[in-house]
Amino acid sequence: MELVIPVIIAIEWVLAIGGALLGVFAVVDALSRRPDAYAAADKQTKGTWTGITVAAAVVLGLGIPGLFPPQSLLWLAGLVGSLVYLLDVRPRLREVQSGGRW
Repeated sequence: MELVIPVIIAIEWVLAIGGALLGVFAVVDALSRRPDAYAAADKQTKGTWTGITVAAAVVLGLGIPGLFPPQSLLWLAGLVGSLVYLLDVRPRLREVQSGGRW
């Protein structure tokens, strides 16, 4: 038991810091995209996605001091918000802004 608890604490720190960095990256990326690209990609507006990613980044960032640890439901909701943007919206925006696949 003496060895297990430090390993669990280390894993929680890695998840908390990684989640916070992921959230900040999603916010910066959402802010850097043109507003018309969201409409062209048939996604919600830039303001909506910026708000979602900012809220997610705040919750993920609060995981570092332990207010919302990585095993909490709110932290997981923040992670889902950031991942939806990064894995669904961002690739479509990149495709629209680069002029398609050709």
